[in-house]
Amino acid sequence: MTPDALALTSSGDNEAEVTALRTFMECTKILSDPYDIKKCAEWIKTNNLERVCLQFPDNLLCDAAKVLLDLESLISKKLYILGDTTCGSCCVDEIAAQHINADGIIHFGHACLNPTIRLPVYHVLPKEEVQVKSICEKFKLSFPDTTQKILFFYDVSYAHAVENLYNCLKPVYSKLSLTTLNCNSNVEFVNTRVNSSYSTLGRSFVLENGYKTEDYTAVYWGESGKTMTILALGIVVSKWFYLSDNRFTELQTLDTPWLRRRRYLIEKLKDAKVVGIVVATLGIKSYLSAINIIKSILKEKNKKSYIISIGKINPVKLANFPEIDVFVVITCPENEVFDSKEFLKPLVIPYEVELAFNSSREYCAQYFMDFRQILPGGANYVDFKPSNEADVSLISSNLRNCKTDVCVDKMNALALRPEGTVAIGKAGAEFLQSRSWKGVEQNLGKNSVSPVVKGRIGLASHYENEPLTKDD
Repeated sequence: MTPDALALTSSGDNEAEVTALRTFMECTKILSDPYDIKKCAEWIKTNNLERVCLQFPDNLLCDAAKVLLDLESLISKKLYILGDTTCGSCCVDEIAAQHINADGIIHFGHACLNPTIRLPVYHVLPKEEVQVKSICEKFKLSFPDTTQKILFFYDVSYAHAVENLYNCLKPVYSKLSLTTLNCNSNVEFVNTRVNSSYSTLGRSFVLENGYKTEDYTAVYWGESGKTMTILALGIVVSKWFYLSDNRFTELQTLDTPWLRRRRYLIEKLKDAKVVGIVVATLGIKSYLSAINIIKSILKEKNKKSYIISIGKINPVKLANFPEIDVFVVITCPENEVFDSKEFLKPLVIPYEVELAFNSSREYCAQYFMDFRQILPGGANYVDFKPSNEADVSLISSNLRNCKTDVCVDKMNALALRPEGTVAIGKAGAEFLQSRSWKGVEQNLGKNSVSPVVKGRIGLASHYENEPLTKDD
């Protein structure tokens, strides 16, 4: 529809209908520049950056070369593409960017919006086509009480249209609070850093005076997924709703099989003797503090711990450490492994470590997937107080924390091996000694010297120089 046609159409309509029509046209038009290359060039020039990396998720790598060439033509500087990410595509990969001493990163696609600690970041958020007018009508039908206190969340792919939707709903819902994204991005309306104690998953919001989150109904504009689940577990409200299949659906967060399985994994953690601390992020702020706190808690409980940095988590990598009973994963909230059934050993998060060993931490309606929330200075931090009371394992029925059970910390102790040699009492070495097969052993000085012979040739199913048996 042309501007002239819009003027003719709006001649007999009221102002509200004209505004809604303009909003509908703006949000449903096909974007000629989906990557906002001009805004990226302006950000580079404004910050006077010389070496900038472009980070793309796997599904957008096909457009990476074209975006780089178009952007280089505007700024006349050499840019770099991060073809593979260290941990996850939603996280800004500062480690890979530092390999070329980059002074800035432009992140494309879906983002978890975790704060970085080294380099300035510009987010180019995706822009999904939406019909704001239709969403607004669905919203009014689903929430007829206009005096209801509502917290409005949204997926980052809808950030470009949230201003139009908010302007459509705010005259009707006087107590509607819109959350903002804590980032520097191509969507200017949501680039607001709110001074509020309510901040999670890169989103901040302000409540009316005298009210708590429990007094609000939360609405999430987006499909039910990791982002939605993490927000619902971490923020306690009266009800949670999300938009799916063009309708609003209520989400039940507490009574789920997933949450019941987490209780089981906490019991496994209490029974564990060797714990691996898996560092799956090197860019999120305060990740070092989380490692040190987890180490101190495990040491307080006389559990052996190892720090493992493997990048992206998968069952094959962690299966290389069979001596470890449970893995504590320190990573981006959206990269948490929600279902660890396919892994050889259980995966838990830092919050579950506190639930297992911190007597000051009580079970509540919230579940903090973001480890920064429970660190000192976080909104949900509590002092650590170890519990020395004896209890019974719900899995093995054995006594735990029994005073008669002498716990010896062998991490720095010397242990006498049966053959008379002295070795460090490490969990990995002890596990290796208990295995029936210990790998290829050299046995230096024990075997007689033999001449070099030609090995076998061909496939393992039938070697070419394999002697024929009598049956053949």
